[in-house]
Amino acid sequence: MPVDKTSGINHNLIGRILSNQNLVKSEDAKKTSSGVSSDAQTLVGGDKVEISSEARELHKALSSLKDEVKQMPDTRKEKIELVKARIDAGFYEKDAVIKEVARSIKDSGLL
Repeated sequence: MPVDKTSGINHNLIGRILSNQNLVKSEDAKKTSSGVSSDAQTLVGGDKVEISSEARELHKALSSLKDEVKQMPDTRKEKIELVKARIDAGFYEKDAVIKEVARSIKDSGLL
């Protein structure tokens, strides 16, 4: 494989890529919002790939769930307010609470 030493380009590889232009798309192939063709693409005399309607529905459902998760807040404000109130009241300064928190951290494997 000759490589142009000044540019580091493999000209044989580029030639093979450019000559591999036998990928044919049907004229009526429509792309969905995800960029997936709704019709099959085939190589001339080669393989054929089709996306089932079930797979399309699963992709649509997954995309919808991802959008819903993105819209959810990262924190639950009511939990934060409860912890702040407990800190202000001195709840976490009790020995029993400190030991319980330490045990929970130890058991969780965080340390």
